[in-house]
Amino acid sequence: MQWNLNLIFKASACCLTALCLTLGSTALIADEKGDKKGDEKKEAAKKEEPKKEAPKKEAPKKEEPKKEAAKPAPKKEAPKKEEPKKPAVTVKTLVTNLENPSGLAIQDGTGHVFVASRYGVYRYDAKGKTVDLEIAGYPTDVYGKGPKYNVGPLGVAFMSKDQLVVGDGSRPDGEELVRIYKVGDKPVAKWVKEDTAVQTLGPIKAGDKTAKGEGNFYGVAVGGGDIFITCNGDDTKGWVAKSVIKDGKAGPLELTIATKAATNVDAPVAITFSPDGKELVIGQMGEMNVANDALLTFYDPKTGKLKKSLKTGLSDIAGLAYSPKTKKLYATDFSWVDTTKGGLFELKIDGDKVTAEKIVSLDKPAAIAFDKEGNLYLTAFGTQGKDPEKSPGSLAIIKAGL
Repeated sequence: MQWNLNLIFKASACCLTALCLTLGSTALIADEKGDKKGDEKKEAAKKEEPKKEAPKKEAPKKEEPKKEAAKPAPKKEAPKKEEPKKPAVTVKTLVTNLENPSGLAIQDGTGHVFVASRYGVYRYDAKGKTVDLEIAGYPTDVYGKGPKYNVGPLGVAFMSKDQLVVGDGSRPDGEELVRIYKVGDKPVAKWVKEDTAVQTLGPIKAGDKTAKGEGNFYGVAVGGGDIFITCNGDDTKGWVAKSVIKDGKAGPLELTIATKAATNVDAPVAITFSPDGKELVIGQMGEMNVANDALLTFYDPKTGKLKKSLKTGLSDIAGLAYSPKTKKLYATDFSWVDTTKGGLFELKIDGDKVTAEKIVSLDKPAAIAFDKEGNLYLTAFGTQGKDPEKSPGSLAIIKAGL
């Protein structure tokens, strides 16, 4: 049974609470595909035709037959070993009917997956296969060029096991907030309103550093005692904001890295830390209506200094994550200008060159996050189907192996 979240939130405010109490599970759709193995071809052994020798003629004189030097036996070449083919990647859908799901974070201990979408923040329990609404009551704003999408909360990350950082996208720039919520090991009995956070950071209003104020806090990364948040407000600066954690509490938001000034490319969006925690890795989405302009950039998280900026050949990097098992770096490309080219990519770095190898095609993919076992969770906006009451967004998983 699939819960229709759109109908729930379009209901009157007085009915919203009662309906949300019934949220217990969302449709869980398995989409496992078996690997196809080709039949092995066996070649029949070739038999040599027997050679016919000519009859011997007696010569008048008996001569000792000349012995021919033995010819070396032909060397047998070792059969060439074929490189094993990589198994096809299977994307299994876990939750459907989500409206523009953007952020993604996994809770330590429980392994619960928290997903931010237009209407709020949901918790997915992989063991119990349940999905519950945790935080709701957000307004909504419009994001994008060309195709535009209604969005609510955007980036999410855990500051600690029970403290969830949520970047807002539901208000105008200069008014949006970063909230920190207390979350337990189990779903709440009743969802809480978005203004019940234990801490609220921001807003970042217009001023000397930002002409319009900042908002659309799409990416959140926590590491080294700091919270870093990508902003989309003043396009001439491309700011990343920072909050210093002290005594278990987050400090005020400060604009710290002007990525547009450093790279000459717009829109910092995806953000993560390198496996050793020494580098802050940011995906510059670039212009949404320009193809192949996305950058992969590396900063010193302590000084904010740009260490490396690399072209990727991708159009719009929306998510970044390192595999905890292989340490490989993966990215999603939303590809606004041509969404048929969107997908999950492995970013192979060799010096100053990045090769983006496509792992699987995806329909408007957004955030990605690995759990400790190496399973990769991902969100996708999807394409609206014939039923306008059913949202096309989804949460999916790729089993460990990347």
